[in-house]
Amino acid sequence: MPDPASQPDPAPAARPAAAARLLAPCRRLLVLAGAGLSADAGVPTFRGAGGLWQTHNVEELASPAAFARNPELVWEWYRERRLTVAMSEPHAGQRAVALLKEHFPGGEVLVATTNEDDLLERAGVVPVIHLHGSLFDTICADGCGWARRDSEDNSLSMRPCPQCGALTRPGSVWFGEALPPGLLDAIRAFDADGCLMVGSSCIVQPVSAIPSDMAVARLPVVEVNLEETPFTGLATCSLRGTAKDVMPPLVDLLTSSTVRDQKRRIT
Repeated sequence: MPDPASQPDPAPAARPAAAARLLAPCRRLLVLAGAGLSADAGVPTFRGAGGLWQTHNVEELASPAAFARNPELVWEWYRERRLTVAMSEPHAGQRAVALLKEHFPGGEVLVATTNEDDLLERAGVVPVIHLHGSLFDTICADGCGWARRDSEDNSLSMRPCPQCGALTRPGSVWFGEALPPGLLDAIRAFDADGCLMVGSSCIVQPVSAIPSDMAVARLPVVEVNLEETPFTGLATCSLRGTAKDVMPPLVDLLTSSTVRDQKRRIT
């Protein structure tokens, strides 16, 4: 007789099914992706184990004051980050987000992320709302409005702005800066009736208010994260595991004919 201890635990297979049942009736599903989604592709996080440049606090590198104090150091950090992302490839979890956006039956999917990389786009997700800006954008540090995508060889970094002559800086949203205008309005206008949070700790305002408000309104909010987060207690359903492991079976359930039939019966 097989040793019971050697048998697989059936709970993980059941949990994505429970999450799929919660999200299946949605007509406007918001996918909110955080650092954990990119970490699965080998992109280090700011704060976690193995985070970039452990000898520096992220506030020492990603802020207007840090750039004013030492622009060369900040640009060196960003060039390293760009190289790390360029050498990374989208994983199964990110490709699953693309499949969900394309094939979610009977509804729309809006994808927003606090990540600055382009891995979701390379996985086939279009469009993506980048709440914290893009890692590969270079902009005028004085705010004259000049901006370009610089994904080839960092040729625009540390050069004067061609429009006004000021320094150029990375196009990320730094600590102490407001989000680009209109992004939160676009999410609110979407009027989501369900939320799938993937790899997000949900601690950074004002983005963290979005799923929190939805949970308070008793709309389904499913969390996918390797660890418990400050949001876990509010989530309707919390799935433990990496995005690359959890998202493919969850998306398969959400886009299957079984779930599509279930939605017809519900509506």
